[in-house]
Amino acid sequence: MEKNLSNKIAVISLDVEDWYHLEYFKGLKTDQSQSCLQTGLEAFIKIINNNKIKGSFFVVGELIEKLTPILKKLHSDGHDISLHSYKHDRPISQNISEFVDDLNNSLDEYRKISDIPPGYRAPCFSIDRERLNLLIEKSFLYDASKIEQKNHPLYCHLNILDFKKNNYKGIFCKDKFHEFEMQTIKVMGLNIPLSGGGYIRILPWFIYKYFLKIYIRKFNFFSFYIHPFELCNLKINTPKGTRLFTKFRFNFNRKKTPTRMQKVIDLLIEEGYQFKTYREIVSK
Repeated sequence: MEKNLSNKIAVISLDVEDWYHLEYFKGLKTDQSQSCLQTGLEAFIKIINNNKIKGSFFVVGELIEKLTPILKKLHSDGHDISLHSYKHDRPISQNISEFVDDLNNSLDEYRKISDIPPGYRAPCFSIDRERLNLLIEKSFLYDASKIEQKNHPLYCHLNILDFKKNNYKGIFCKDKFHEFEMQTIKVMGLNIPLSGGGYIRILPWFIYKYFLKIYIRKFNFFSFYIHPFELCNLKINTPKGTRLFTKFRFNFNRKKTPTRMQKVIDLLIEEGYQFKTYREIVSK
């Protein structure tokens, strides 16, 4: 690809999971009859359809059977359907045998949707090089789990020094396999994540917008991700034993997320970004 800042690319993605998959509810007794999945998924689809954007969907494998009709429709409409583990367990918390089983179970479910190789995003961006190599061996097209944020206790450093840097900042290649980085901006020595998730809810909008505009004006690739629970304003009773801080970060500004997501899209459009799926970028 020729480096050209007038040819900017953005990816809009959804980690297709339910609220009870979140890492900070692990070990607690969750009421899975309460669900944000359908409402949040429909809200995301509505936003991208209104903006005529094709999205990338990273689906937790155990949800695929339940979502097969809608995922098949998204696939046939040209969206990118990929994987987000089988039960939303962090790869780095699994031994190699467990991780391979997780991948195989996920792929078995994925084949109900498509027979073309999927991409992957690790829960909590927690994958290392040993496990990444297994994705490559199993013919995954790409991974979108790299993030440079050493202060987050759940994230993992991913060593890809032997990958070639792409002319688009945040895209790396090794043979036909691609690695995509989630964007951060360095502020007072700290990397502040800009790619969405809880950061778009918890940071004051004027601060998030300020940093985002600096980044997208300087560089030519941007990845955005969000979760169904963040696009769903249904009341969820968090399980007994949930810490106060967890309740805060789970619920804070959820009602504002659809509006903020649209504002991000509007800013990207203003700066001349074209929207593509990860699969479309890899297929070039």
